[in-house]
Amino acid sequence: MKILAIRLKNLASLAGPFELDFTAEPLASAGLFAITGPTGAGKSTLLDALCLALFGAIPRLNNIGQSKVPEIDGDISTNDPRTLLRRGTGSGYAEVDFIGIDNRRYRARWETNRARDNASKKLQASRQTLIDLDSEQVLSSQNKTEYKTMLEARLGLNFEQFTRAVMLAQSEFSAFLKADDKERSELLEKLTDTAIYSQLGRRAFSKSNEAKKVHDDLKALATGVTPLEPEARADLDKRFDDAQQQLKDQHAGLKQLELQQQWLKVLVQLHSEHKTATEQLQQDQHHWDSQSSERLNLSRLENLAPQRHQFARQTELNTQLSPLAAKIQQHLVQHSALHTQQDQLEKNRFDAQSTAVNAQQLLTDAKPRLQLAFDTQGTVARLIQDLHQATESKQQADQHTAEGQRAVSNLLEQQRQVAERLERIAAQLEQSVGLAPLCAAWNAYHDRLKQLMQIGGRLSKGHIELPQLELGAARASQQLTEQRNALELLYREAGAEAHAVGEQIQILGSLLHDNRKQQRAFEDLSRLWASQQQLDQRALELTHKQQDAQQQREQLNREGLQAKSELTVAEHTLSVTRQLLERQRLARSASVEELRGRLQNDQPCPVCGSHEHPYHQPEALLQSLTQHDESEEANALKAVDTLKEKLVELRATVAGLIAQQKEFLQQQEQLTTQQQALASSLQAHPLSARLIEQDSSKRDVWLTQHLNQLAQNIAQDELRQNALLTLQKDAAHLQQQVQIATEASQAATHQLADQHRLLASDRERLEEELTAFAPLLAAETLEGLRTQPTVTVMQLDQQVTQRLQQLEQQGEEQREQRDRQHNVELEQSQQTARVQEQEKLQLQCAALSDQQHASQQQLGELLGEHPSAEHWQQQLEQAVEHTRNVESAAGQALQDARNLMTQLSAELKAEQERLSSIELEHRDLSLKIADWRSRHPELDDSGLAQLLSVDDDQVNALRQQLQRSEKAVEQAKVLLHEREQRLHLHQAQHDGTLDAEQLDNALTELHGHAAASEQQCAELRAQQADDQRRQDANQALSQQIAEANAQYLRWARLATLIGSAEGDKFRKIAQAYNLDLLVHHANAQLRQLVRRYRLKRGGSMLGLLVMDTEMGDELRSVHSLSGGETFLVSLALALGLASMASSTLKIESLFIDEGFGSLDPESLQLAMDALDGLQAQGRKVGVISHVQEMHERIPVQIQVRRQGNGLSTIEVSSS
Repeated sequence: MKILAIRLKNLASLAGPFELDFTAEPLASAGLFAITGPTGAGKSTLLDALCLALFGAIPRLNNIGQSKVPEIDGDISTNDPRTLLRRGTGSGYAEVDFIGIDNRRYRARWETNRARDNASKKLQASRQTLIDLDSEQVLSSQNKTEYKTMLEARLGLNFEQFTRAVMLAQSEFSAFLKADDKERSELLEKLTDTAIYSQLGRRAFSKSNEAKKVHDDLKALATGVTPLEPEARADLDKRFDDAQQQLKDQHAGLKQLELQQQWLKVLVQLHSEHKTATEQLQQDQHHWDSQSSERLNLSRLENLAPQRHQFARQTELNTQLSPLAAKIQQHLVQHSALHTQQDQLEKNRFDAQSTAVNAQQLLTDAKPRLQLAFDTQGTVARLIQDLHQATESKQQADQHTAEGQRAVSNLLEQQRQVAERLERIAAQLEQSVGLAPLCAAWNAYHDRLKQLMQIGGRLSKGHIELPQLELGAARASQQLTEQRNALELLYREAGAEAHAVGEQIQILGSLLHDNRKQQRAFEDLSRLWASQQQLDQRALELTHKQQDAQQQREQLNREGLQAKSELTVAEHTLSVTRQLLERQRLARSASVEELRGRLQNDQPCPVCGSHEHPYHQPEALLQSLTQHDESEEANALKAVDTLKEKLVELRATVAGLIAQQKEFLQQQEQLTTQQQALASSLQAHPLSARLIEQDSSKRDVWLTQHLNQLAQNIAQDELRQNALLTLQKDAAHLQQQVQIATEASQAATHQLADQHRLLASDRERLEEELTAFAPLLAAETLEGLRTQPTVTVMQLDQQVTQRLQQLEQQGEEQREQRDRQHNVELEQSQQTARVQEQEKLQLQCAALSDQQHASQQQLGELLGEHPSAEHWQQQLEQAVEHTRNVESAAGQALQDARNLMTQLSAELKAEQERLSSIELEHRDLSLKIADWRSRHPELDDSGLAQLLSVDDDQVNALRQQLQRSEKAVEQAKVLLHEREQRLHLHQAQHDGTLDAEQLDNALTELHGHAAASEQQCAELRAQQADDQRRQDANQALSQQIAEANAQYLRWARLATLIGSAEGDKFRKIAQAYNLDLLVHHANAQLRQLVRRYRLKRGGSMLGLLVMDTEMGDELRSVHSLSGGETFLVSLALALGLASMASSTLKIESLFIDEGFGSLDPESLQLAMDALDGLQAQGRKVGVISHVQEMHERIPVQIQVRRQGNGLSTIEVSSS
């Protein structure tokens, strides 16, 4: 963070506008600067403007209470920063440019004004603006809260941190040092931005209270969930166990009957399986008998299998004999041809050996002359090289001689030209000899002449600009009048007073805030009331549903009992009907009918002896009786089935109703919990009492009326507020235009006055300068400076410059002439030596040429027709090498022929041996095959060929097929035997108690009893579940109470340790660490400022003590320090705080207000050394002090000078 510029206007004694630009010289390069001036001139106002522009607050106005000062239309608080607005002015501002923590440039502006910028009008609210200078974007200009958040985010510091790390204010210097623990913890919290610890302390306190409330609420809730007494629950459990035992006995009886019924079903199934197994055995046996031909073929194939390989081998040998005999004949022919070729190759090798011996002898004979030729050739080459080097040296000597001669000629010519130039320069200097006194001190007179020219130029320009300035002042005054009239017209058209617009906007804003707050409260109350109504309606509906379900259940129970009674009667009727029908069927059986046909009237019955025969009736009557009996049985059976179905449906419906009642009960409990929670929220609402006072039927209407009225009020207030905001915006724009016009008018008036003053001053200075130049210049030149200063000065400058150049050129030419004469003499001496060297090299080249010619002639006689010794030697060596290659090739060819002969002989022998072996094996196989066929005469050639065409895979497939058929027969026999055993075993297990019809009747009756028992068990189980749910709920609440108690104890322990309603307990603990860190940094500064003292935390948790190292490390109160010591220790604390801030934020600017006057010279020197150390770290340090020694040590100063009547000006100086 770095401050770039400070601008202010109309603040206290500084009218301005003034600007301090720290990026412009001399402030840009000054690491340390002083703000000087007499007491009350306005030095501290500069730092007030810095804080005001950034935070809208001033450190020295923070702790002065709530007293009032009179204002035009009332009183304002003494700590209101608007009191800095200069009396008699309509507006003022403070503006600061800075580099933020993101390395971007920003501009913060605070401004205030009176209504219509009129000094006699009401003071308006202040405004703050934040602008991003890099993007030229306005970040915040309306909402001060938003502005504060955005500024602190970009500056990296809040107000408290800024006033203790960047700007050390006059009134705040020792506040931290002498504060009590509470104030010091609050200051440390603000400075280190660690309010989180206070929040944690308050949170721990509130969480402890919340946990206690939750624990108490759960204990109250546990009293509403009570299960059955142990005796009642034990009786319920006993009745349920008895019912369940009865149901188990009935299920056991059902199981026995079902087992008997299952035995009959299994018997029918076993008879069916036995029949299926018999049919399968017959089918598999027939399939086995039909495969006799396949079994015969498999037998023959198995007999042929041991001899199959012999037949295959015989066929293979027949295919090998003919090709092998042909190949042996071919190898015999190749053997004869190779033998003839080998004889010819031996002759060729002998001839090549003879030629190689001759070539080697020629090379040996030529070696002596060849060596002499090599030596002579080397001599010739050396002489050629020496002659070439000598020739090059001679050419270089010739070139150097010619160049030396040209250099001597050039130097002599240059000497002649220099002499001519010197004569011309002397003549020119003689013409301007009158300017010699002026040229002698031209550097001193030149700046004065330029100033004289500037003065004359300003005079000319000022006389030209004077009419324009007078016209501009008149126009600016006219524009100011027009803008003020437009602003007054705007307020008149709006029908509002300028000073009341801001108050009306604030009043409307407050009213809107209250109405919206009340609207939200009524909306919350309406939502809670509607939710309660909905829950009550749902509870009523559930109660009705529960009652309806209970009534339906009781009705269904009555219908079930009636249906059960009817079923018993129907089953008894069916049983009686079947017994009667059975007796009637027996009476109408065929044998009985035959006996009846033989009965005769009045004759005794052969069976019973009766003379009366009631069943001896015609056939039609018998058929009618049969149909009637069947109809009676069907009707009785249908009635039983109908009643059974009805009972099943009734049981299912009752079970559904029971489940539905359980669900309704759970929903009622959930609704009860929700109603209790909602009732607590509704009672806690601040408007609930007013709602309860209303009639229950009129509460909805009452809520709707209040909501509509609030919405209407809010809409009206928003319209009025928008209109006032628009008016304020337009007025602000016009006010800004008025301000601009006022400043323009004042600037034009000041500029016109300044112009007249400057013209008079320039005339006076011009005459003074001309008087001073009178002894040096001619009269016409002086008159030219008065009338045409620019032209005259430029002519003088040109003439003097020309004369000075001529003098400089004359000196340079004379020096060069002397140096060049020395070079001419040296060059002539070197030229004589070069001519002598040239003649010596000429003689050396002639001698080398004669030697080279003689050696060349001798070499030609030795070489003869050969071009060189190397070529001669190479020719002889190539001849020897060629004969050796021919000899080697002949030997290699002979060796290859011999190797081929050996290989061919070995192959021929191996093939002959293989042929004999194959013929022998073929004879043995033929004998064995003939012997086997003689033992199997049933196989002729075609049959044998057919069997041989069957491969092993086909034989295996045939074998597996026959094995599967055989296995299938065996498995069918085993399966039939097993089915017979199972059938006999099952028949042996039959006890023969009941037949199928009796089993069905018994099962039906027992099912009815079991259904009734299940109904009773279900009802008892539901009662148990309900009681268990209550027990679980009670147990869960007990667990929740235990958990809530543990939670409360945990929060209570934490609250005891760090909790408090204000958060001060944990704040002190946390800030003790920050105080230790601050003391560490402060002591590092104290080692440079006051070596005697050290700070230490002690006396209390956040207390500060001073350790006196010169008194045996004695600890004493900070209040015992003198004024100067207090200042130094406070400065160390402030610098330590800046060091703490710099660990997370780079702070490059520091301002210190007063305090150095209480220091002795030694302490002042230490303080100055500390400030020098700060600027050496890259910080820009500004100091306000009256100490003259500091003024003398700090060259760059911002001087605040009093002008009288409470007015001061600002000037930046550098000495």
